Amino acid sequence: MSNKIYLSEKPGRTVRVDGGEYLFFSGYNYLGINCDPEFFGLLQEGLHRYGWLFPSSRISNTRLNLYRECEAVLSEITGTEDTVLLPSGFSAGRVATSLYEERLFNAPGSHPAIMRTRPVQNGFEEWCTWLRDELNLGGKSMSAIAADSLNPLTATIHDFGFLSECSRDIAVIIDDSHGIGVTGTSGRGVSSVVPRASNINYLFTYSLSKAFGIAGGAVSCGKQPAALLRTFPEYAAVTPQSPAQLHAFLHGQHIYSRQRQRLLANIQAFTELIQGLPGIHYSDDFPVFVLDDLYTEQQFLKDGILISSFAYPDPAGKKLNRIVINALHTADDLGQLAGCLKKAAASKPHQTSLI
Repeated sequence: MSNKIYLSEKPGRTVRVDGGEYLFFSGYNYLGINCDPEFFGLLQEGLHRYGWLFPSSRISNTRLNLYRECEAVLSEITGTEDTVLLPSGFSAGRVATSLYEERLFNAPGSHPAIMRTRPVQNGFEEWCTWLRDELNLGGKSMSAIAADSLNPLTATIHDFGFLSECSRDIAVIIDDSHGIGVTGTSGRGVSSVVPRASNINYLFTYSLSKAFGIAGGAVSCGKQPAALLRTFPEYAAVTPQSPAQLHAFLHGQHIYSRQRQRLLANIQAFTELIQGLPGIHYSDDFPVFVLDDLYTEQQFLKDGILISSFAYPDPAGKKLNRIVINALHTADDLGQLAGCLKKAAASKPHQTSLI
């Protein structure tokens, strides 16, 4: 099989490639929504009611209630006053950070969607230590900070507890694209665990395509920044998301809850299967397992397993090998995957992780 694997059908727990069937442990279809028959039925309902496209502007005199209804649900999920739907998670991050421009300070490793300034710190923990002093001593003209809720490349969930020590007014932009719908209390993502205070103005930006399985993005925030975002061309001058998908989102909240429970059960079962194995980095309740050089993509392919294996963010850099579990995987799937890892670990002495 070549280095680049082209699929001719949607992946789920398995996928067919070149006539063969492989267990699929890649992508970011965390809840398996693209293969859920009940969700597909809701999509069909939405198609019949709204069509697959709403060819109009959100600021037109003729509008669909559906968009505001979905924004209200997302505001409830994130515990915010308002939410603005946007074409993608990337555009959501760009417009949210554009409110602050050069007065914003990014955490190291921030996604390009929210990256505005290049941090000098070497990692998230060092950045947090620096911020504790800056936020309280007021040494810099700082009005906003921006960071990712977690790093899916290292399977590290970030701790924002340091914000409880902040005594000045600050806007905090957090890209929760890989967390919302999966992590936090009842899948509410980072919004359910960050410290809340009157001096902290949160703007949560995220993609809807990962856990929620639909196209688009959103910014959940206070009423004032939301009103300003609705004046931007990224909101007013674009075709909005497919109403059929938003219909499925709106009426499929119980599906997300069910699939999240299945995913969490799979994560727990898999972590028990790999206890004691070297060279695997992961965080509780997050379905990504990062592998060091002890494991190679070819070892998995020989056992009929596809993992995530590509160089990022530099396409010419070193490959990053990861296992991504989803809610569709069965106990047998996880057992086969764990067996492959055990066989690889037993075949050579443990090497120091480069993660």
